[in-house]
Amino acid sequence: MTGFLFLCGFAIGQAKDGTAEFQKMATSQPAALIYLPYSPDVIQEALADYLLKTGDKQQDNAKGYLLSSNTFIVKNNKSGADMTLLIGLKTQDSMNLNESAIYLKLNSFSNDENSTGKAIQFDMQDAKDYLDNLAIAIKPYASDLQLKLQQKNLSDAQDKHASLITEGNKLEEERKKIQVAIGENKSAKKETRLVERKIKNERLIDENLTARLNLSDDITKQIAALALLTN
Repeated sequence: MTGFLFLCGFAIGQAKDGTAEFQKMATSQPAALIYLPYSPDVIQEALADYLLKTGDKQQDNAKGYLLSSNTFIVKNNKSGADMTLLIGLKTQDSMNLNESAIYLKLNSFSNDENSTGKAIQFDMQDAKDYLDNLAIAIKPYASDLQLKLQQKNLSDAQDKHASLITEGNKLEEERKKIQVAIGENKSAKKETRLVERKIKNERLIDENLTARLNLSDDITKQIAALALLTN
């Protein structure tokens, strides 16, 4: 594959006008937007892989990002203006690290010899088509990479959950021993220490249970996310 697949007469309808969303996180300017089911790091690596495989001279003005001679936005970019992509989480305060937003800023500057520095603006529809094609171009590599990443994350989470269960069992055993010690104790001084141990043990048990519940919820979400990648 030497360029993005150009969709003629078929629109996947993913990219959209992302100006409003972009203004919430950056300066006020128009931008096209697409959401992809990959982490920002996966997208960056998939872009780098595609660039390495294509070796397209069109890439020179992209500041390390993808260009393709098969999209209108590149065909119309006669002045060689930089195409600036911003890649980040779909929702900045989200706990889901496996959904990203890619913005393509429409405002740029000419790089040709006759008008270097002249302000230009890419067409919004061309920019949206470009992002749709970008999603297709990186999908094989990004999907495989995301699958491996989420499989590792799931395995790590399951290992952590098992460790928390082991830790919880030890805390329960300690709780029983403290209860026995309190029942057999006849020293007021020792009772104070036992009560302190009991309070600390109960706090640790509560924290352990909370961590296990949270991790269990996370594992359920990861399993669902993996199912989407493999189906």
